[in-house]
Amino acid sequence: MFFNRILPNPPWLPEVMQRTTPEELEFLRSHPGLQSSIAEFANINEVLAMLPRFQAAAAAAKAAAVPQLISGAANTCAEPEWIWPERIARGKLTVLGGAPGTGKSALVTDVIARVTAGSAWPCGEGMAPKGAVLLIEPQGDADVFGLRFRAAGGDLAGLHVLRDVKDGSRTRPFDLEKDLAGLDPLIEGIKDLRLIAIDSVHVPGGRGAAAARKAETLLEFLAALARRHNVAVLAVARQAGGDYLSRKPIACGTLPLTAARAAFVVEIDPNEEGRRLLLQVKNDLSDDPGTLAFGIVRREKAAAIVFAPAKPTLSPREFTARNAPGFNSAKAEAIAFLRGLYGEATQLKVTEIETQARAVGLLGSNQPLSQCRALRDARAALDLTVIRTGFGPGGSWVWAKTDAAEADHAEPPPRDALPAETVTSPPIQPAPARTEKTAAWIEERHL
Repeated sequence: MFFNRILPNPPWLPEVMQRTTPEELEFLRSHPGLQSSIAEFANINEVLAMLPRFQAAAAAAKAAAVPQLISGAANTCAEPEWIWPERIARGKLTVLGGAPGTGKSALVTDVIARVTAGSAWPCGEGMAPKGAVLLIEPQGDADVFGLRFRAAGGDLAGLHVLRDVKDGSRTRPFDLEKDLAGLDPLIEGIKDLRLIAIDSVHVPGGRGAAAARKAETLLEFLAALARRHNVAVLAVARQAGGDYLSRKPIACGTLPLTAARAAFVVEIDPNEEGRRLLLQVKNDLSDDPGTLAFGIVRREKAAAIVFAPAKPTLSPREFTARNAPGFNSAKAEAIAFLRGLYGEATQLKVTEIETQARAVGLLGSNQPLSQCRALRDARAALDLTVIRTGFGPGGSWVWAKTDAAEADHAEPPPRDALPAETVTSPPIQPAPARTEKTAAWIEERHL
């Protein structure tokens, strides 16, 4: 008997067994602390007094959640309704990260202003659908935001701001964890609401499971809010205790972004401190729309965003490679060389790359491409894939851009297993001198 294992032959056992359900016994088995407490009881009344607690816990365990099944035609699919094409979608959660002081709040203000005014997005990415915006800014300053919003050309008629809540007799800052449930009636009362911007969502520090789960739960609530009201939610992820001096960014790669459909990060351009880069981290709804570059200037006594007229060619993958601890000038030269060599081409033969690389001094006279680490790292940075094209003697190994490699449906060879082959391509034009290549690389580094 279960109770006999707790206390040998207790005098109250028969009566307790009559009044204890199997669910209550199961509850006791899973709570060793209660078992030790029962062992200290000497009379029936003390034991029976604990039964209501067991009964309540057993009833709660019995009321299991009911899975909701969606079958057949009820499973619908629709094209995303974009607020910012290929970046922010209606009914979805988008997360924005970045180091402290990189201009995330200024960027969010610019996004809000464009939506309220229905103005154009940068670099020809379309027009913002004019509508209302709700800004949740618990730690914000009304004067600072107001100046930035006016400098960005926003329309005050479409702006709604939430900073505080009335809690009994006192007013306190809005708390996402405590007050999220109260947003529903407020949102329903805003006509033509297109976007909810949250500056900011505080992400717990540390890498433990508890911190990750807490952040994941909060982002899941925000994603559900977006779906429920068919409104875009843009959340700025800010880590508690961020270091403004070190400019250390929040590690978006470790964020639990399962609930977010898209995520972007603001980084400082390593070649130009005054310039920022908006890089894609995740996008379930679109291909990478491209990196955007922008600066922060003073306009009407406030910080304002000015986007570069053209997108830089720097991809998130290349940015990560360039900022890796082992990155050096040799890898930078190799990246510039490959980018210039490819141009609009989608793939090049290994032998063709080798010939050009030897002409500019990146490869030795008898050194195969597979033995040049700088060029291999540059290939990874530019997301080029090694594939085999053709069959038999007429086939060849090529380095292909991702889209071309996927279209070819070919399996990549083992790492560094690149055999020599006969050149069958048309005559290659002489490569530029090394001094010209170095100058091109310097220009590339200062996009």
